Amino acid sequence: MILLNPLNDYFEDINILKSAMEAIIFTSGEPISLERLYEIFNISSKNKNKEKGKIDKKKKEMILKAIEFIKDEFNENGRHGIYLSVNNDNYSFKTKPEYYGIISEFLKVKPQRFTKPQLETLSIIAYKQPIIKSEVDTVRGVDSGGIIKFLLEKNLIKVAGRKEIIGKPLIYKTTDHFLEVFNLKDLDDLPSVNEIEDVVEKRASMDKRVEEDTEGGEKGGLLFKD
Repeated sequence: MILLNPLNDYFEDINILKSAMEAIIFTSGEPISLERLYEIFNISSKNKNKEKGKIDKKKKEMILKAIEFIKDEFNENGRHGIYLSVNNDNYSFKTKPEYYGIISEFLKVKPQRFTKPQLETLSIIAYKQPIIKSEVDTVRGVDSGGIIKFLLEKNLIKVAGRKEIIGKPLIYKTTDHFLEVFNLKDLDDLPSVNEIEDVVEKRASMDKRVEEDTEGGEKGGLLFKD
């Protein structure tokens, strides 16, 4: 086994760099950003030294290339039970959805599902952000305070300042964790409302079949990661 110490050693071979990045992403307790990867490999984003700047640029290109190699290996190749999740240039490894049943059984995790009002409120915020509570209430026709508090606690939405109107109400936006939970690269990947409803209906149908087949064993549903 060869121990690599100088950071430059990792850039001698793209396969060595790829393996190192796999290890970093795997051991990270949360999604790791592209900027953080640059920091780990001591690549400066504001280097004024012309020669050093060229070296940094080359290293950045290698890191981006290594990420593509990892995606090809874990996302395009069907041999693995995990894949590389990409959300707003944040990277993490996740288990593939088709193994949800066996994993939840192994972990003995009780999933938490969205209720229809929760999904409705989250969808309104996602599509109309930045948005204030009264605007959400107007669309839904009911008070959304309790649900907004729930979504804040689950880190699916966040406070993004105050609107410059009377009372200066809080403004809400979705978080990077929202992208991670729904496996979206960015907000441009948001599905249409009809697509969301279709996914929810299919999930509910699958949950019902699983519950009937296992008589209360494996449970389907959307699992929140706190």
